[in-house]
Amino acid sequence: MKRDGAKIDAISFIYKNSILILAVAECIIFQLLSQGVFLTGRNLSNLLLQGATCSVIAITMSLVIITKNSDLSAGRLLGMFGMLAAIMQVKANISGIVVVVLIYAIAIFVGYWHGFWIGKMQLPAFIVTLTTQLIFFGICQFMSSGMTIGPVSGVIDVVGSGYIPHISKNYNDTSLIIGFTAAALYLFLAVLKEKKNIAQGLIQPRWNKVLAKVLLPVLAITCVSVVVFLNRGFSYSMLVLFLFTCVVTYIVSNTKFGRYIYAIGGNKEAARMSGINVSKEIIKLYILHTVLVATAALVYVGRVGNASTAAGQGYEFTAITGCVVGGVAISGGRGTVVGAVVGTMIMAGLDNGMSLLNLHPALQYIVRGIVLLCAISLDAVASDRKAKTLHTT
Repeated sequence: MKRDGAKIDAISFIYKNSILILAVAECIIFQLLSQGVFLTGRNLSNLLLQGATCSVIAITMSLVIITKNSDLSAGRLLGMFGMLAAIMQVKANISGIVVVVLIYAIAIFVGYWHGFWIGKMQLPAFIVTLTTQLIFFGICQFMSSGMTIGPVSGVIDVVGSGYIPHISKNYNDTSLIIGFTAAALYLFLAVLKEKKNIAQGLIQPRWNKVLAKVLLPVLAITCVSVVVFLNRGFSYSMLVLFLFTCVVTYIVSNTKFGRYIYAIGGNKEAARMSGINVSKEIIKLYILHTVLVATAALVYVGRVGNASTAAGQGYEFTAITGCVVGGVAISGGRGTVVGAVVGTMIMAGLDNGMSLLNLHPALQYIVRGIVLLCAISLDAVASDRKAKTLHTT
């Protein structure tokens, strides 16, 4: 089958639309198996709340993977930050605002530590973060003596489990206003960018493609807004996720740092020869990433209400899997922050659906592993076909 003389690659098509295909398949399967519970407003609202933590980690985990690096310590680091926050607030009676500032200060130091060994000393990220994973877990156990510390209160509790205020009594109309405003703003910025590119002569008018491209995100934002509107509304953790997604997306798309990240992921040696200080950019990346992990830790502790040594276990793998499912190439150089966040939310939906079905925990691990393997395999096959296409043209 051909169109405009070019052979349609079914695998490439599936890869490009994998997020949509997987999301639709997930909704249909779990809706049928859960007897209509999965797509109820209450469950979807809980899913968004629970998935916010790993999705915050995935924001910068995507950039780490794009540079052909990794972070296997994110889950245990989240647990350590959460434990530190709980101990400072509960045991030392430090106010929530001061705790947040201290946690971010420690996060900057830890991020520099990772960046130094990976960027400056050029040690494999896999080994460095695997080592610190053990260190962070040990510190967490040492500080807590294996005990659960809580409950947390103040700003940490509000950010983790609180919901934005509303005007009416029965529904969270504020959430609906925020959602519709965000959808309209996204559409406006997409049109504005297209008009700017046309005016500069960079592209020819292609409004049909642009509208088709922005229609799905606008529809998704609208649907999410309606779902939370009919329930408790947007939680502060959802707004934190949305805010950081927008900020990091802007940084990646409009700053030298963002361009350097993709250049390093595409070819590190070529990036170095072109004048990019690779070690400096890697250090900056890991500082940013660790600050996001600290944010996720505060959100998690606020939602759960306490800190334990089991907190964060396996979160790094959920975030990595979500990034790959969301189109971030495991080989580096390709991917988007938004794709990573959506992919991680899909993984949160997978966990939520399996829990609704009371699937045995062992089978849940198997399913997650199969999904990750399929996503990596599809990425590898699509990349290989793209390389062969470029080689033959």
